[in-house]
Amino acid sequence: MAKATAEKQNDGRHERTERTRQRILDATRDLILKGSLQPTTAEIAQNAGITTRTLFRHFSDAETLHREMIAAAEANAEAVVDEPFPLEIAAPQQWQRQLTHIIDRRSRIYEHLLPIYMSHIFQRQRANREPKDSLHLAAARRRKRLNQVLPAELRNNKPLFEAIDATLGIEFWMSLRHSQQLSAKKTRQVVTTALDRLIADPSK
Repeated sequence: MAKATAEKQNDGRHERTERTRQRILDATRDLILKGSLQPTTAEIAQNAGITTRTLFRHFSDAETLHREMIAAAEANAEAVVDEPFPLEIAAPQQWQRQLTHIIDRRSRIYEHLLPIYMSHIFQRQRANREPKDSLHLAAARRRKRLNQVLPAELRNNKPLFEAIDATLGIEFWMSLRHSQQLSAKKTRQVVTTALDRLIADPSK
């Protein structure tokens, strides 16, 4: 009986811990999506309805918090990216239509998560560390999927493959949206136009 009670208490503490961690992650994401790309721990704690001391009991530093937040965001994004292609374009010969679907999916992901991506990149640059985090790993996974879609003449042309991969990347999207201040619609048009030019004559 005592053992069962102790286990129940431990389960309750674990659930409360997980709920608090999720509140902190949600509060961080909420602030970033509202335009505060580098919220302070005090702002995050206030938005989560906890003290700064409680925040640091769950996350050792701001970098760890941002890393877990982007990991959670990428996990949600991967669910969209991993959706099977519609049956009518599932065959390898339909690779150009599959690329159109890839643009559609990535455009939705990039636009929705753009502030989070930017915040994380700022945090990563400030920490001066190599990009071996979930953002980098997600880019590697998407690169692998792209390699599976493209025909051999594009896959085996390394400079061309790199150009296609870069055109579909988050960095290119961010540059168009913020450096060149294009709308989301215009940004997608630029990506589509650039990609069409790249794949127009794969023999070159």
